[in-house]
Amino acid sequence: MKTFKLMKIQIAEEEAIRNFNLHDGLIINKEDEHQTWILEAFLDGNETEYFQQLQQSDQDIEVLAVISNEKNDPAGLYATVHEVKPIGDKVSVLFSAHMRNQRNEYAEDLLAYILDKKDISGDELLTEFRQQMREKPRIKK
Repeated sequence: MKTFKLMKIQIAEEEAIRNFNLHDGLIINKEDEHQTWILEAFLDGNETEYFQQLQQSDQDIEVLAVISNEKNDPAGLYATVHEVKPIGDKVSVLFSAHMRNQRNEYAEDLLAYILDKKDISGDELLTEFRQQMREKPRIKK
């Protein structure tokens, strides 16, 4: 098994990306035959109910995890909430996950989205593209 520092965690919802105030976290590659990853995120306690509902629904959620360095692109995982444990005014959330297929089509999809939605070109297009690549908005195909 290999353990890494979890720097940022987000959940992709229908129309947006939900951000969380991550106090601490780990992501572990179990290196098993199922390519399972375990994530533990230590978050603000006011997120407890949200994660308890996700746990009860037992649904797969799309998690975006920045690993090891804040400058890294987020890794996409499909996860289920395995455990939600309040600790003082914080909450520990344990996920079981599998890496999403990482085909690097995001930049192409983002560029097509910007060209379709905004009437810009040249330097303005380049500036918008760079800003959106940093923010990584969710793009509906």
